[in-house]
Amino acid sequence: MKPVTAPTRPTRSASAAGGRARLITLIHVAKRDLQMDDPTYRTMLRTAGKADSTAKMGVPALMKVLEHAKKAGFKVRSKAGDRPQATPTEARKVRALWLFLHHLGAVQDPTESALAAYVKRIAKVDDLRWARDDQMLALIESLKKWAMRFLPAAIAGLRAEAAALAARGALTAEQLGQCQRAHNEVSGGGLTFDRHWAAWEAYAAVVGGTRATSIKANIGGAP
Repeated sequence: MKPVTAPTRPTRSASAAGGRARLITLIHVAKRDLQMDDPTYRTMLRTAGKADSTAKMGVPALMKVLEHAKKAGFKVRSKAGDRPQATPTEARKVRALWLFLHHLGAVQDPTESALAAYVKRIAKVDDLRWARDDQMLALIESLKKWAMRFLPAAIAGLRAEAAALAARGALTAEQLGQCQRAHNEVSGGGLTFDRHWAAWEAYAAVVGGTRATSIKANIGGAP
């Protein structure tokens, strides 16, 4: 009868290797989540881990690099489904709407931290990049509805300014055409945020000149 042998347990070296591999993976995820370019990433490695590659580091150095990344804003997530999912285009759209609301006077604090608090309240995630498609849609629609409480009045104000300029003969034929297109956008039924945005943009270009151009550049164009 052959003796019964105990199940083979992972050796300490194998366990250490697995831990090292996980640390390297997390550091690579941190690079992606923090949107680091290669020079910034290499600087982090050299500063915290004293080497320019994770392949050259042992576990203690890798742990120091990971802690450095955490201090820079990286958060370790336990579930694969919690990884950042929002595309850069979607994130830009949310930020554009947030800054546009600030211009309208609806948002007092346009900072990223204030936006993050709003994102957490509406989408229930700690970072905009972690929002799923349905959460992103909820955010965008929520911001558009918020804007619609202020856009009609803002457009009316711009329309009045444009009318005063037209009465003084200060508008060109092209600008008068822009005003007419803006008026058409918000005439009739079925008015949407996009039509109000188009009207605001047209009137602002006529009335605001460089001011309107600056606003558009800051919010990245039409949401």
